[in-house]
Amino acid sequence: MEIKNQDFLKKENLRLVLKMISDDGPISRAEIAKKMKMSPTSASRIVALLNRINLIEEVSINQRNVGRKANYFALNKNGIYFIGIELDGSYFRLGLMNFNEELIYKKTIDLQNSHPDIVVQKIKEEVGELKQKFHLTNNHILGLCVGMPGIIEPNQGIVNFSVQLQWKDYPLKDVLQEQLNIAIQVDNELKMKALSEYKFCGDSVNHLIILGFGSGVGSALISHGEISRGTSNFAGEIGHTIVDPNGTYCPCGNFGCLQTYIAEPFLLNEAAKIKKMDSMEELIREMENGAVWAKDLISRAIKYASIAINNTVCSFNPDMVILSGTLIENYPYIQEELLKEYSSTIWGPAKDSFEVKITETKDEGVILGAAIQMKRYFMENMEFLEGEKI
Repeated sequence: MEIKNQDFLKKENLRLVLKMISDDGPISRAEIAKKMKMSPTSASRIVALLNRINLIEEVSINQRNVGRKANYFALNKNGIYFIGIELDGSYFRLGLMNFNEELIYKKTIDLQNSHPDIVVQKIKEEVGELKQKFHLTNNHILGLCVGMPGIIEPNQGIVNFSVQLQWKDYPLKDVLQEQLNIAIQVDNELKMKALSEYKFCGDSVNHLIILGFGSGVGSALISHGEISRGTSNFAGEIGHTIVDPNGTYCPCGNFGCLQTYIAEPFLLNEAAKIKKMDSMEELIREMENGAVWAKDLISRAIKYASIAINNTVCSFNPDMVILSGTLIENYPYIQEELLKEYSSTIWGPAKDSFEVKITETKDEGVILGAAIQMKRYFMENMEFLEGEKI
């Protein structure tokens, strides 16, 4: 037991020193020892290990003080990488993030078939091409995280159910780990996008809600930098809150779910009762050409999206609400009208308690957030030290 406790303390010191270098670097060994209240020998040993495994690097800085020159260390931002993936029904996006949380590469790949075996094979091929492009080995990549729609069990990486992909009880983490031989995480896409949005919000934001309006409707809450998950990781699934028990059937099995009044597939199904529409672009065009029924349908979706904002604000009392998703990001009319409309539905005491913004990360949000989540996992667990003498 004592040996295990010692190993834990050593890993914790490594994690804290790495975080200090990340936050305060360039920094010297002496400064690390002083701030960490550890011996110079211990600080030197930890710095040497982090340097050996390419997490930090020695840097030169201009010094005005006369005396013995100190060695300074900063993150080796291009020594190791994390891969983030956004998986949807018709495509997936892949991004490469360095240790400094900078997205240095992204690519969108169309999917003709969303069967899990085909998707896994495509991911394997694209990761292989990515490694070749940047001359990377598995030692350079500390892990890959997939953000996707649906109910995900994040610890085991099992896709319990995804309406968009029609997957059920699929062990995506285990399958990808076997194929790629690197650490894998799987999580809900909107939770991953929330992480990336939080990164750019500044220290004044403690409670952030992101709302996604697109092929489905969902939300995610970041509180003091941590994802709020609930017991089974489906906190925020507001799309399946029921607004009319006699309403439209939802693939979840209920009737009148909120998303059936807002999400793209349901809007197109409703439009088809009057005129077949193959895309939201066609529906918007129909409205712009003067079709009253099309404007009414879109206006109703905007009203229910406003209700979704009010309901999440009343439930979670955030100081920031981020609006995202294809309906917001791809259609200026819907974005502008929602920004005009939502305030009329907000509960009185909540009106001036929060700020509303449009997503800043847009189509990079999920892949960046997924890569950040992978980095967080390793910073907490330090699994890359397995086999290293600490």
